[in-house]
Amino acid sequence: MRGGKKRSGEAEGDRRNAEKRHSYNLGRLEIAEETAYPLAECQVGYAYLEGIGVEKDLEKSLYWTKRAAEHGDRDGQFNLGWMYENGLGVGLDVKEALFWYEKAAAQEHDLAKEKLAELN
Repeated sequence: MRGGKKRSGEAEGDRRNAEKRHSYNLGRLEIAEETAYPLAECQVGYAYLEGIGVEKDLEKSLYWTKRAAEHGDRDGQFNLGWMYENGLGVGLDVKEALFWYEKAAAQEHDLAKEKLAELN
């Protein structure tokens, strides 16, 4: 019987953790919407891409990632390049991927530099 309670407690803890993650992501979304803060935009885009605390949604991921990239966030630029390279939420477009990888690499993004070397 004790083991059953432990499992039940673990399930309750998992539920609470999921609620906290969801609440955290909604907080980032509000910050991103209200302030056009590129880091928050990038994090919201990634959350939608992976379904972290929110329902997975490639269209919303693209929207937020593109906002972050256009506002100069190097991780947003890299992520947008990756989305174009892999056709996630957009048509596959290596030329557009290279454009965004170049932007991120210009800001010393190491993975973007690796992608440029790989694709060129």
